Formats: sequence, structure tokens, C-alpha cells
Amino acid sequence: MLNPVVVPLMPMVGLLTANLNGLIRGEHSFRLPVGLKTFILASAAFATVWFALLVTAIYSGGDTNLAAGVEVLVLFLLGIGLSRFIKIPAILGQRALLWVFRLSLPLILAACLAVVRWG
Repeated sequence: MLNPVVVPLMPMVGLLTANLNGLIRGEHSFRLPVGLKTFILASAAFATVWFALLVTAIYSGGDTNLAAGVEVLVLFLLGIGLSRFIKIPAILGQRALLWVFRLSLPLILAACLAVVRWG
């Protein structure tokens, strides 16, 4: 079992990943002024999240606890599922959403590191 303090981190990573997918595919309803650097950072974060998720699931359970790794994956998928109901572009403004996309790589890595450390 994961530490209850770090449980909300994986759904947030899943929600961020779903929004990164929408940015890369061009599915946002309003036009974001996304430059090339922001798009490259968002693409790098989208590619990195899968490796970070795998490493987090492996290391959170250790050698004997398979349930913690499965819990990490289920919480991540819950965050992706919540993206259908929670519209981050509607909650945040354009400028805040742009900064979330720019800082997505450090946010994802920090969340995964926190789950590995304290989970």
C-alpha cells in the first residue's frame, strides 16, 4: 500500500499527461500561443512520463510488494479517466495552462520521485 500522503500525486500526473496529449494532438478548444520550446518541452514530458511511471511502479513496491506498483498504475489511469470530467483548460487561464505545460517535465519527475521516496 502507498502512503496516503502521496496518493493524490499519481492522479495529478495522469491528468497532466492527458492534457499534454491534447496539446500535442491539437485538441484544445481555444488557441494557445505555444512556441517551439514549449511544444518540445511538452513532447519530452509526454515521452518521459511513461518511463517515469514504469520506474515508479517498480520501485514503489520494492522486491516483495506488488500491490503498491499496481496501485501506482491504477491511480495514474484514474487521473487519465478524470480528464474526461475535469477540464483543466476551463479551470486555469491560458497563461497558467501555458506555464503548466512548460513546467510539466519537472512536475512529473518530482511527483514520481516523491512517490518512490515516501510511498
